[in-house]
Amino acid sequence: MTREEYNLLYEKYLSGNCSIEERKAIESYQDNFNIDKHEWNKDQMGDQEALKESIRSELFASIDRQQRKRIIRIRSWYSAAAAIILIMSSGLYFNSLKKKTPIIVKSESPRFKNDVLPGDNRAILTLDDGSQINLDDAQNGVLASESNTDIRKTGSGQLEYSTDNKLIQTVKYNTLSTPMGGQYQLSLPDGSKVWLNSGSSIRFPTAFIGAERVIELKGEAFFDIRENKKMPFIVRTNNSMDIKVLGTQFNVMAYDDEKSINTTLLEGSVQILKESGNAYLEPGQAAVLNKGSGKIKVAPADIEDAIAWKNGYFIFSNENIESIMRKVSRWYNVEVEYEGNLNNKDFVGTISRHKNISELLKMLELTGAIHFRIEGRRITVMP
Repeated sequence: MTREEYNLLYEKYLSGNCSIEERKAIESYQDNFNIDKHEWNKDQMGDQEALKESIRSELFASIDRQQRKRIIRIRSWYSAAAAIILIMSSGLYFNSLKKKTPIIVKSESPRFKNDVLPGDNRAILTLDDGSQINLDDAQNGVLASESNTDIRKTGSGQLEYSTDNKLIQTVKYNTLSTPMGGQYQLSLPDGSKVWLNSGSSIRFPTAFIGAERVIELKGEAFFDIRENKKMPFIVRTNNSMDIKVLGTQFNVMAYDDEKSINTTLLEGSVQILKESGNAYLEPGQAAVLNKGSGKIKVAPADIEDAIAWKNGYFIFSNENIESIMRKVSRWYNVEVEYEGNLNNKDFVGTISRHKNISELLKMLELTGAIHFRIEGRRITVMP
């Protein structure tokens, strides 16, 4: 059972909507949320059982009686960290690798009297003539037609292109852009699927003709490409890097404010093309292009982490607070400021992207290693 499957099943369990089989499955599941395999250091971390009992008491004190009856017994709970907070009711756990004693932050904290809703399916479609369509307000159905290509909004967060290549004489280009706090799904003229993350854009032709299928990406997207051996599919990113495929599933993270461009392959094969050198990926591998040096490194990939956004989750794997807050800033469309020394604070955790920002920040605060203040759409991060 994957982490996402467990979280979804647990939320269903808490709501009382599980079938008998599902209830048996989750109640017999051996929960093991080990952060790593290091031994518990009693000198640095204190007595393990006493710490677990203290945290458990704090958590249960904040849960109402009905929900308390539904809490699953935690069977295995270890960590190399001094403080691990496990809150199953929200499908989230966080671990501060540098803090000795957990601090439980109460939900009525005045710092969170202002809240920010999560992102949603929002995007702008720019046609070849420069005119724009706000997809938030557009009705389902055909939005426009360009060069024998119909552009249709098929549902919430979905845009579809259909064309007859035999009738195409002039290829036109469209751009789909998601704002901060937006995401959208696109079906390209060849039937390939694209999931666009927040603060991203994709420029593509209204029909694929010629020897290649070339699109341009800024930001992050997940691709499910329809195979066509006679017409390779090429994703062109900033920093003069191309990703060449025939038919495959992969994720590309190419934000301007990140130090690298990461390509993670799920299925098929991918060729990374760069002036400084090329690389080939096999399923389960990732290529990391360092923007500063121009060098490409291929290594085993954390698939679950790479596509968590597409599946509706944040997953942080030993990630520093600056990296975490860049993701938070894009999805919640907020500004982030920092106060004090925030070095040497890495976090591990999982939480739904459908939660309000206050819930995510409170869970981070439970580690005792970090604190936040919300003022309108500005988040201040403090030690």
